[in-house]
Amino acid sequence: MKELEDRQKRRRTRTQRDSLDLALTDLTGFYRDVLALQLGSALAIANEDIRPDLDRIARASGPERTLRRIEAIIACREALDRNVAPLLAVEAMTMALRAG
Repeated sequence: MKELEDRQKRRRTRTQRDSLDLALTDLTGFYRDVLALQLGSALAIANEDIRPDLDRIARASGPERTLRRIEAIIACREALDRNVAPLLAVEAMTMALRAG
């Protein structure tokens, strides 16, 4: 019974981390699109369905700030890979995005 509980706990933790990683990947893509707009790139925008939001954020900040935000997201993903508590990793990322 203990082994089954341990497996379920590991599976639940893995599912949580995978879901969080997917969300962080999507967020990275969002800021990649913002950066592409800021730099006037001819790259296709992955999040065309939210183009007005991308344009608004691209106009409100510069490429350096966007790069810092992308770095904060990558740092969060790396922290999660090192088994940092998800809540702490996301909180640190949130503070960095806000300061970004």
